[in-house]
Amino acid sequence: MNRAQFLKELRRALESLPFEEREAAITYYEEYFDEAGPEREQETIASLGTPAEIAASLRVEYATKAPPKTVKEGGTKAWMIIVAIFAFPVAIPLMIGLGGAMLGLFGAFFAVVVSLGAATVALFFAGIVTIIGSFGVLVASPVSFLFFLGLGLAALGLSVFLGFAVSRIAVALVGLFTRLLGWVLNKMKARRTAS
Repeated sequence: MNRAQFLKELRRALESLPFEEREAAITYYEEYFDEAGPEREQETIASLGTPAEIAASLRVEYATKAPPKTVKEGGTKAWMIIVAIFAFPVAIPLMIGLGGAMLGLFGAFFAVVVSLGAATVALFFAGIVTIIGSFGVLVASPVSFLFFLGLGLAALGLSVFLGFAVSRIAVALVGLFTRLLGWVLNKMKARRTAS
């Protein structure tokens, strides 16, 4: 493998990163090769490791350097880390077990967030239906009308509060999950380097 092939494979392996991050990494490695010089090209390639290993490390670094701002961004970062874990050539059974555990945690997290979101949406619609239904008893019993109207408004208010809380919790949990995955990958890298 030569410098051009190495950089081409690295660029392909970094396609999941944002454009700016990918170009910064490619520029860094181009400068690294320039400093080493053409006579030390093979030695430089051997010391760097494979493009897949470098890309995995860069994806983890990107995913863990800043907490996600949205659930979607956090999910993307979590998947980057999961893919990076599988990119490292370590004991296959260990990787399968660890990957399965991480996917299980991610699935559980996703299920909790979706169920809380569904409960919030259901509460919102229940509030609307209760408010509309309260007008059906207005003529028969004004006290019942006020009771059901208040109940519907309380349900709407609670759903708005829960919606905000669920979104904040989801972003925080995605950040926590991403940091956990990054920590696991860094431990694996350290163990691999020590071997």
